[in-house]
Amino acid sequence: MLDWKIKETFDDCVLLRKMSWTILLIVVFFQPETSFGWTYHFSDAETMNWTEARKWCQSRFSDMVAFQNQKENDHVVSLLPNRTGSPYYWIGITKNHLNETWKWIGNNSTWVGNHSWATKEPNNVHVNEFCVEIYVNNGPNRGKWNDEKCSNKKFPVCYKAQCENTSCERGSCQETIDNTTCLCEAGFYGDRCQTAMGCAPLPRMDHGHHSCCEGNQKFHTTCTFKCNPGFILIGSSVVTCKATGIWSQPGPFCTSYKEALLAVAAYGAVSLCVCVCICGIKHRKRSKLTQERKPEDTRVT
Repeated sequence: MLDWKIKETFDDCVLLRKMSWTILLIVVFFQPETSFGWTYHFSDAETMNWTEARKWCQSRFSDMVAFQNQKENDHVVSLLPNRTGSPYYWIGITKNHLNETWKWIGNNSTWVGNHSWATKEPNNVHVNEFCVEIYVNNGPNRGKWNDEKCSNKKFPVCYKAQCENTSCERGSCQETIDNTTCLCEAGFYGDRCQTAMGCAPLPRMDHGHHSCCEGNQKFHTTCTFKCNPGFILIGSSVVTCKATGIWSQPGPFCTSYKEALLAVAAYGAVSLCVCVCICGIKHRKRSKLTQERKPEDTRVT
């Protein structure tokens, strides 16, 4: 009887282990792909002009590809299939007039690397070459740009953004290769800009009190100070927590009317003493100058 129970327990353990491995395999093979930055996509099935290529990207992904630096440029080139000649691929940099600066679509960035253009490009051969293709051949111009007429037919290269409106609570979401970063507004920090800067706790007021609009003494919090009856406030009655984590004004304090009058009298006495000293110094200087300027002797002959 005991052997039978041991065998039953062993069989249950084996079955449980098999079920655990089955669940693990399901999790591994059916886990959705996680993207930490924007992804790149292209089509080499049909050529289209620049405007059509951008609409194709916008309808399927986010937009036509836009580079923020040379690293992204090189990364996209590494993903595209090699081509021995034209047509190549449109990229999202353009302009409307001859004397304008080249701008990227979406963010109007004007980034152009020191070696982005192919040799002797952009040359504007046909006067209105206001769109740009990227070479993906095996020659020395691989990954370089060439200005082209926007009506010419090329293949589209697109990107799909991972940033969403809710990615950063108080900031803008910036994407790079395999990475998204929140650029926080002033006064906020955290991986999603979710935490407000905090100011140091306000000191306790003698003979008075303060109240804050939000009560948490974080960025944008405004606190108001009041004194008890018979006391007067010295300093600003309102302070605000700034983006730097510092209060806009030093904390005020409360003093009695008697102490305030004594302080005013003391200040007046000091001011009077300073004034007398200054006036005395000026008077001595004038007297000295008068003595040095003796009148010339006048002699009658």
